[in-house]
Amino acid sequence: MDRFKGLSGLKPSTIFLAALSLSIGWGIRGNFGHEYGAMIPGALTAIVVCLLSGREDWRNRVVYFGMFGALGWAFGGSMSYMQVVAYTHSGHLPSQYFGFFGLFVIGFLWAAMGGAGTAFPAVVEKERLTAIFRPLCWIFVFWIIFGKFLLFYFETLFPANFDATWSRQAAYTYWFDSDWMETTAAIVALLAFELWDNREEHFLRAKVLLLPVSLAIFAAFGLLVQTVLHLAGLDAPLAGALIHYQVTPEFVATAAAERGLTEAEVLSDQLINWPNVVLFFPNHIGWFIGALIGLAVYFFRFGRFGSGASLFMHMCLGWFGCFLLFPVLLGHPFYDGEMWFRMTPPRGDNWAGVLGVVIGTAIWLVRNRYIPVLYAMLVSGVIGGLGFSGGQLIKLICIRPGNREVTTDPELIAQWAHWQGSNWHSVLEQSYGFINGIGIAIAMGLLAARLGRNDGAPTERRWTKVFAVAFVLFGVSYLNMFKNVRQWVKDDALPEMMNMPLVDGVSWSAAVWFNLIFGLAALIGIILLARHVRNPIALVPASALGRGQLLYIAFLATVVVMNFERALAGFGAQRLITEGVIFVNAILAVLLILLLPTRGITVPDIGLINYGRSVYRAVCIGIAVLLLATFGMTRAARYLYGDQFSGHAGQQYRFGDEATWKLKPTEKSKKHS
Repeated sequence: MDRFKGLSGLKPSTIFLAALSLSIGWGIRGNFGHEYGAMIPGALTAIVVCLLSGREDWRNRVVYFGMFGALGWAFGGSMSYMQVVAYTHSGHLPSQYFGFFGLFVIGFLWAAMGGAGTAFPAVVEKERLTAIFRPLCWIFVFWIIFGKFLLFYFETLFPANFDATWSRQAAYTYWFDSDWMETTAAIVALLAFELWDNREEHFLRAKVLLLPVSLAIFAAFGLLVQTVLHLAGLDAPLAGALIHYQVTPEFVATAAAERGLTEAEVLSDQLINWPNVVLFFPNHIGWFIGALIGLAVYFFRFGRFGSGASLFMHMCLGWFGCFLLFPVLLGHPFYDGEMWFRMTPPRGDNWAGVLGVVIGTAIWLVRNRYIPVLYAMLVSGVIGGLGFSGGQLIKLICIRPGNREVTTDPELIAQWAHWQGSNWHSVLEQSYGFINGIGIAIAMGLLAARLGRNDGAPTERRWTKVFAVAFVLFGVSYLNMFKNVRQWVKDDALPEMMNMPLVDGVSWSAAVWFNLIFGLAALIGIILLARHVRNPIALVPASALGRGQLLYIAFLATVVVMNFERALAGFGAQRLITEGVIFVNAILAVLLILLLPTRGITVPDIGLINYGRSVYRAVCIGIAVLLLATFGMTRAARYLYGDQFSGHAGQQYRFGDEATWKLKPTEKSKKHS
């Protein structure tokens, strides 16, 4: 082990800067939300752990660290968690147990994929690392086509006025407020890529002709099965066993009496555990399922899914596997009237899909012998789970003094009024981000000290470097920054329509003007990046460390200013704990990223660690920490508040007669909660 002496991945300064970077990004993510916002902390932290590792073989891949770190953390952005946070505030013991348990699970899943994305470019051979860009680009293209052209058409196929935010549950495609359509689009992209990538196998050998044959045969068989079930009178019992309304009989009876409707009319407005389209086209289910089976049979027999496409297929199939198992098949109130396998009813259940992505990724890593990435997933996941549940407990401790929910002393309430009026949710967000950063730093620090050298001599794919830098600097920035335009128009800080200078009669929306100007800047940036790959530009440092520092500072400055601009129109003293803290932390981060990195150190060709034992140990520690988060933190919260609601969140229960999903289910004709 003496050969590894001097590696800097586990230095306190490295851990601090990684934690600070993820905290900055997480605070910004809270303002932009979802998958796009979650990419910001992922890119920043991955760049930091790469540069501060002391490993030149990693630093030469810094642009890939930024991109895959962003993608890894993006998955968790699809999960709903505000109700889970609220459960821990409720004072209701079963709901609090479930709340801390759910926060650990969400934190684990989010950080596990973040750790996998960050570790992936450190472990995988460069040949495979650059090859994986091809199927990834196909997925991106299909997502763009789906999002810009097909999604609106699918979602508006229902007899009502459509609102993509508050009435989305009325769409034919609504299914537990999940990303199943996006996952389906990714699968279609991978199937199309497979046909193209192995076109000699599929087309020149005429095997592709078997695809429509397989579809037709299995579709006909599916239709036949459905017809036989109908004639035998078994279709209704089967439907009753598989289709469940997401509402209690008590709610239906009460709502019918209050609204002057029949119970059947009330039930028709309720959601089921399948897409709404199932209720409108039941006669087409048989052949459709048969066709899906035929499609699967063909590609299972003839598909190769090379260039890393098999990784994405594992992830997609894992998403559907866990989603179908937990909220769909096991999520209905089959035992004592409770939905045990839905985490945040009536909100979305993307957590199950992300669980499937984690499992699918783990299976692929084991099959391809990338156990170090799996180890990084587990380490960062366990610390991330502890961070989310632990950060919430810290928040509950901090809001205890002068809390009007637990004290009636007017002097004490007045004394702590300013403290209580702070943006404590942002404190939770930034604290959780800080702990997540510790997890990534520890996971990658352990890998830096144990992995052998990973240089390789791959087929040259210089365009992947340009793509990775453009993805971080322009892609991630645009996907989040564009949201500012809507906010500025909403705050009357920007007119919705603006005339073209010097040209009369030409008026475009603020969104169009933004896209034109940002698009021009991105185009010029990509041209310069492509030129630099062929003929280096003097502005760009010659060393990998210098290029990484430039990328980090440029991206950090972009997202920090972007975040400040979003809040500027309605800025007040309360925003100092968010934008103010983020600015100060960013200034410190710039100082540290320039001063901390050490010179490159010598790394042996072969690593010196048995990851099997390390993985087993990480699993055991994770189970112990999960129990601590569920039971220990719940008891701590109840020591502070007893059965009292703690405030600073909606008073929501997960179980019992007062459970939120029982009293306020999501109905098609009402606003989505």
